[in-house]
Parts: sequence; structure tokens; C-alpha cells
Amino acid sequence: MRNEQSFLPAFGNKPKYIIGRGGVTSEFVNSLALPVGHRNRATILIGQRGTGKTTLLLNFEEIAEQADIVCARVAASDEMLDEIIQAIQLNGAKYVPSSKAKVKGISVGVLGFSFGLTFSEEAKTQLGFRMKLSLLCDELEKHDKGVLILVDEVQTSTAAMRTLATTYQHLVGEGKNISVVMAGLPSSISTVLNDDILTFLNRANKVFLEPLPYGEISAAYANEFARQGKTVAPEVLKEVAKATRGYPYLFQLVGYYILKYSQSSNAITEETVKLATHTSREEMVSSIFNAALAPLSQRDKDFLKAMSKDIEFSRVSDIRQRMKVSQAYVQMYRSRLIEAGVVSPAGRGLIAITIPYLGEYLRGDF
Repeated sequence: MRNEQSFLPAFGNKPKYIIGRGGVTSEFVNSLALPVGHRNRATILIGQRGTGKTTLLLNFEEIAEQADIVCARVAASDEMLDEIIQAIQLNGAKYVPSSKAKVKGISVGVLGFSFGLTFSEEAKTQLGFRMKLSLLCDELEKHDKGVLILVDEVQTSTAAMRTLATTYQHLVGEGKNISVVMAGLPSSISTVLNDDILTFLNRANKVFLEPLPYGEISAAYANEFARQGKTVAPEVLKEVAKATRGYPYLFQLVGYYILKYSQSSNAITEETVKLATHTSREEMVSSIFNAALAPLSQRDKDFLKAMSKDIEFSRVSDIRQRMKVSQAYVQMYRSRLIEAGVVSPAGRGLIAITIPYLGEYLRGDF
């Protein structure tokens, strides 16, 4: 009897296999034991779509909860401040008795809790986000519990984002036991870090999510294929790993289709791998390429198309000649696309497209 699918090529899910992120995860685990206010207790995950940001947040949340840390995981939005307070109250309730509480000399029913982590009516209406979060941290600290806020899909420097960041800075300064992890696209994180009000976040631990090592990809595939009772030749397994190009989303996607297309066979063949890779690349158009290209200007796209004529990397000097533009023009759009996370430096005078198969797609060789 076959086992159920173990690969989950969908955004927002926590897949069975999380590979190539051991160092990032260990660093996070170690940060939980660091003193209050340590820079590594504020982490920013930076990566393009499909690089596993949400997966890591889900994993971090699970690790923290196992350590009895009260977590609030939200997506960046105008409503996230209320959602953070509600999540801490809900997830922290099991640690705090439901009897009436008194907060630092403030009488119950005025500006404290009516019971457990439930605010009095006065506190609900009269206190803002900063004071509510401060009181929650104080009450949980009485029970030796810290707070972890995880924010996914950071998009821009909104009023809510500024409030969260400045509140975190104030609470850290007051010695509250609180940590934060944020995740977002390179261009979005860049906007946040360049905000005059949020410059202190530049001191946070910034983690750029790199491609996965082929060795770990091969090992994970070999393990799962064997678990499914399938055989695969070493040279075919090598081709499977190469087909992912180290991209976490493609690792899940290619694995998913290989198992789907080999349901009637005990062997994974080269033909199966080719079919799975072709289907996966087609799905990349709607799930990754369109979303990555949508916010770019036409000039940005022209620059990428000029780059797509090269197979692995492009020389900046060649791009300038192809587009017949000035050095200043090339440098400006090079910087714009690097900030957007679509292009990365590849050596002196060299740049490369970071999203797998996007170059083939742009030059029509797909």
C-alpha cells in the first residue's frame, strides 16, 4: 500500500521536508536563550517567493511553542496590531490563572486585567497597542513566559508596521521578554529598513534565504522515494536534484509530480522526471513568474529580457551594449532589480537572474 504524498507545493503550508535551513533554524533556537534586547532576538527573513519564508515562520512558531513561549503569528496588514494582542491573549491564557489580576498597583477594572489575560473594559478602550502589549508581557513574565511575534508578508512601511517596530524597540528598552521575526520580499524589506522611523531594524539579524544544497535535496528525495517503495538510479536522482535548481518551492513541486506520475510503477525513470519537471516549470509561470514581474516597470522587464540572452550570468558591459544605453542607466536598473530580489550580483561586473527558469521563460526557451 502506497504512502500518502509527502510533498506540499502550496504556499502557506508546513511541508514534511524542511531542508537546507538547519543553520537558520539553529540560530533561531539559540536566540531564544539570549538576553533580552540581544540583536538576534529580532530576525528578518528575506527571500523571493517560493524560498520558504512562511515555512520557516511556521517552524519557528512550533519550536517556540514547545519551549512554552507565547506566540502571535500574523500576516502584515492594517489589522495586525489587534490580531497580535488577541493571539497573545488566546495562546497565553493557559499559563495565567483566570482569577482577577492586579497590574503594578493599578486597580482591577481601571487599566488592568479583569481576569486572566482579558483586559478590563477601561483598558480595552483607553489603552493603545503599546501599553496593552507591555501589560501582557508583564503578566506573562510573572509566569516565566516570553512573547514571540512573527510577521509574514511584510510589504511596506505602513502605520501598523511603524507602530509594531517602535513598540518593540520601546519594550526591549524596558527589559520586556519579547522577540520578533519578520519575513518578506527583498524589495519590501528594503522599504521598511529605509524608513527613517524604523532604522533601528537595520541592527536586527538579517537572514537572506539562499538556494538549497543539491546534496541535501538528493538525500531528501532518496529517503522519500525509498519510503514510497520506489527505486531510482543514482544518475536519475542527480537529475531530479538539478531540476529544482535549489529552489524550495520547486523541491516540493518536482517531488510532488514525480510521485504523482509514477503511481503505477515502482521505478522512477528519466521520462518521469522530465514530465514532472515540465509540469513544474509550467506552474512556475502563474505561481511565481507573474507575481515577480507584476510590480516591475517596463524598463525593468526590458533589462531582464536583455539579461535572459545569457545562460547563467550576464556581464553588465554586455547589457549596456545590447540596450544601447549609458553606464548610469545600467547601474540604476541593476540596483533596482537587485533591490527587488529578481537579480543578484554574480561576481565583479556580473549579475544573474535569481528566480529559476525565469531567464528561459523571458527568452521564449521554455
